[in-house]
Amino acid sequence: MKTDKIYRTLCILSMMVIIWIITLSSANAQTNLTTAVDFTVTDVHGETYNLFSILDSGKYVIIDFFFTTCPPCIQSVPILNQSFIDYGCNTGEVFYISMDAGDTDAEVLQYEYDYGGLLPSVSGVDGGGDAVNSAYGIGAYPTVVLIAPDYSIVEQDIYPVTDITTALPNAGLNMASCDTGSTCLLYTSDAADDLLCVDLGGRRI
Repeated sequence: MKTDKIYRTLCILSMMVIIWIITLSSANAQTNLTTAVDFTVTDVHGETYNLFSILDSGKYVIIDFFFTTCPPCIQSVPILNQSFIDYGCNTGEVFYISMDAGDTDAEVLQYEYDYGGLLPSVSGVDGGGDAVNSAYGIGAYPTVVLIAPDYSIVEQDIYPVTDITTALPNAGLNMASCDTGSTCLLYTSDAADDLLCVDLGGRRI
């Protein structure tokens, strides 16, 4: 009897260890895909993007999966903004896009306004973001994915998001000038006492 109890206890402990390992693996890679799934989406400003067309042009793609009431997503906005600016504001080797889950265009526009997001943003409900979140199996936020021009997913989850400063150079990507125009866009945020004026390249002016 004692042997049976010991055996059952060991089995239970083994199962707990296996579950723990699986949980850790899932936490470290929020998408299990290794090859990109194509999508066509429309951002909150009416621009349409097709993933494979962008990749076929030779660019890498950063997808920022988020939702508007997610505190860590909000905290990641300035980090992603800086990376977006450092790598050419979508005119360099990297194309950035934010993919919302569960929110409308109006809610994502308010999110952009409140927190000063510079990346093209696709709402989950109106822009097609929900389908992309589902296709990539995203279950935790924020999740930041890096996709190479050959459709391979180079980074399944850049986390913490501050690791983007090393992930892009490690992929062989180079910074680029952010010079796409001089039209002033005004943003405000809860963290700022005044309006932030940036050009179309995301630079303060």
